[in-house]
Amino acid sequence: MVVLSIKEKLKVFWKKYKENWLWVNIGGYIVLVSMNWFLYFLGLIHLTVPIFISLIFPPILISVFFTRKSSHRRIIYRLIWTIGGALVLGFPIWILINYILYVAPWAPLRNSDTIIAGVFFILSTIISYGGAAYLFDRLGKKRDFRPFM
Repeated sequence: MVVLSIKEKLKVFWKKYKENWLWVNIGGYIVLVSMNWFLYFLGLIHLTVPIFISLIFPPILISVFFTRKSSHRRIIYRLIWTIGGALVLGFPIWILINYILYVAPWAPLRNSDTIIAGVFFILSTIISYGGAAYLFDRLGKKRDFRPFM
């Protein structure tokens, strides 16, 4: 009988997980959906939560499965890095810019005309999300657009 150390057991576990990740995620989906429907029937959560999870998770799982099997993985990973980075970093930048321009007591556009405010609003949106997309594209190039997994 071979006794494995904890480090070796972890290596074996992750190797098996990488080979069977789809089945592990399908099992997790079944548990998650059944738990959410159970909580709904107990009256602890709203109906939209189990419906949202039941309908949104399968397309995401299918997308990830076909992305990993695609011959265009580099392009897909670049899109994920750029768009995901724009969404993750662009929104806080956008909130900060709009707070400085419109909400703060010393904001220059606090009581401005609606056309000027609209133009600055659109410009701040483009600049914040575009800048974040550019930063994450550069970061992705440095990492060769490899996923974190």
